Amino acid sequence: MSCILRVYGYFDVTAFLAETAFASHWVWREGDLLGRPPRPVGDSGFLLATSQAEFDQPGQQIEDTILFLETHHASLLALHQRLTATDPTLNHSDMELDFGIEDRVGMLDEKGREIVHQSDHFPAALIRLAGEVGLSLSVSRYPRTLPEDEDL
Repeated sequence: MSCILRVYGYFDVTAFLAETAFASHWVWREGDLLGRPPRPVGDSGFLLATSQAEFDQPGQQIEDTILFLETHHASLLALHQRLTATDPTLNHSDMELDFGIEDRVGMLDEKGREIVHQSDHFPAALIRLAGEVGLSLSVSRYPRTLPEDEDL
């Protein structure tokens, strides 16, 4: 996992994706059966990675995502306009960048000190680009995974 663009709302996801160069890795349409137990969903949407960087590379995720936003600015703006046309207050729609990062609390920093507080920074360029196309930002923290040869 890395940074994921998550989009859902009332729009024709098939038509939208056909108009873009997006390579989504999961698409659902209104009426598809999802969840446990399976139930029809009331919206359409998709997920795609804006970065393939690892959980322990938040800086690379941000760089990759800035490039993605610059490259696909027009498509993302058009998508935001489609979502607000059918849901003007965006109460039932969303476009979100979700940065998956490693939980570093309890690890040692570069000076050998235990990390007791984790803080991650979004640069102004990312915030500006995301805001221009109506994207919200989130961070999902995941537990650290140890290489097979590393002991706890």
